[in-house]
Amino acid sequence: MRRVTLMLAGVAMMVSLFAVAAYAAEITGTGNSEQLGETNRADTIKAFAGDDKIFANQFAKSQTPGGDGDTDRCHGGAGDDYCNVRDGDGSDTAWGGKGIDYCDVDLATEPGVEEGGDQYHGCEFINGVEQ
Repeated sequence: MRRVTLMLAGVAMMVSLFAVAAYAAEITGTGNSEQLGETNRADTIKAFAGDDKIFANQFAKSQTPGGDGDTDRCHGGAGDDYCNVRDGDGSDTAWGGKGIDYCDVDLATEPGVEEGGDQYHGCEFINGVEQ
């Protein structure tokens, strides 16, 4: 009986540890210019070098598991990049990186944006406006 209890406890612990991996994706680019997209989960998208276009705005809050939205992280890297995390949930982060970077984000001042708006760093243009 004790052996069965220990085995069930071990299985429960492993399920809880590995369940997190099913709810997030890490999408990695190359040193070339490319277009990268998100999944309907919380993603980390890293573009690296090149003039990249990252689209982490493809799924509305209602299209994510449980309808809770997703928390995406967009990393432009070197090059002139475009990073779009403007999906209405206000819980994403855009990092421009080196180069001239354009970031489309949910601003807290926009109607319907939740969570206080997206965070952004190293973006020379926010929603088309030079910073």
